[in-house]
Amino acid sequence: MKKTASKTWDLLRAIRHGGPAFCSVAVTNACNAACDFCNFARGKVGAGNLRWINTDLFDRALAILYKRDIRYISFFGGETLLHPRLGEMIEMVVSMGMGPAVITNGWLLPMKLDELAAAGLKTVYISIDAARMTDHEDNRGLQGLGERIRSATSRMPSLGMIPLAQVTMSKLIDNYRGLVPLLRDLGFEAVAFSYPQMKKLGSSSLAWSADSHLVNFSDSELVAAFDAVDDLRNIFRVNNPRASVRDMKRHLRGEVERFDCYGGYKSFYMDWNYQMWRCEAWDKPMCSVWEFADVPFIRDGCTACIADCYRDSSVMLHFTVSLGDTLDRLKQGRVLSALKALLDSRNATSFGAVIENAHILSRLAKLG
Repeated sequence: MKKTASKTWDLLRAIRHGGPAFCSVAVTNACNAACDFCNFARGKVGAGNLRWINTDLFDRALAILYKRDIRYISFFGGETLLHPRLGEMIEMVVSMGMGPAVITNGWLLPMKLDELAAAGLKTVYISIDAARMTDHEDNRGLQGLGERIRSATSRMPSLGMIPLAQVTMSKLIDNYRGLVPLLRDLGFEAVAFSYPQMKKLGSSSLAWSADSHLVNFSDSELVAAFDAVDDLRNIFRVNNPRASVRDMKRHLRGEVERFDCYGGYKSFYMDWNYQMWRCEAWDKPMCSVWEFADVPFIRDGCTACIADCYRDSSVMLHFTVSLGDTLDRLKQGRVLSALKALLDSRNATSFGAVIENAHILSRLAKLG
């Protein structure tokens, strides 16, 4: 009872400051896959340049992130499961009262699954690139990957874990509805799409490619792909908010977007060197995590890119950010300004985006 009351109070306090924040943590730049559309791919990072986050410092970093209202940690890479101490870091996140998620290509998942479940992991995103497993395995350069994924996802429900598909929008997909048979066969509850990054990211992240034909989209082609994602919702759960997809299409058409990105305010990227970035696309770090407690947040209305992790979450967080703004302005005696923030029409759209994900959110809540 006390634990529930504490969590409720923590949530209310976070809402007072615009809602809980999240941080994507890259634990390594090493990868065992050879994906055509990614510069983390096997062999692209020289052996002398491979990096691994120092686990011995991770609990100290988490304490700093927690004090800045970060409550969700998404582990990725490179290939996340290549980090030998990932389970320990997940345990640290859970013990801090934060929610962990892992993104993986799934190759090592059957061998690591029990360890990850014991550490407290509930949410696992597994990369899928195509409607045909043979095409997916060819792009990843990992033959037999499909069976490894299936052997892991089949066990996840009994371990209290939810498998979600993470699909990069690429030309490997010629029919988005065609993904559904494979996604269902592999036991996925829903799919989240990564928006293709075709230009060099400014940060240390290498999740982009400027020369891959698989992500060489014209703006009109990418708009059509976003339309296909929306059409897919009719037969399978898609986690990307509709409102975010609409904004991505506005971005590509050069139109005014409805939602600002909260990268640097409510979402962050921390790399294997413990450098904090407002997002993966930005060209300079905010600071090291050891300085993060005293660095001002950034809230400048940025809409410069289509990085899905940051743009999608910003849509869903807009409602709680508006509540925080309302309370701030009331405290300052700015009643009319507070009403304007509260009655912003985007709040209803933002709340609707959260409702779109209610199935997965409720499943996670039941799992604790």
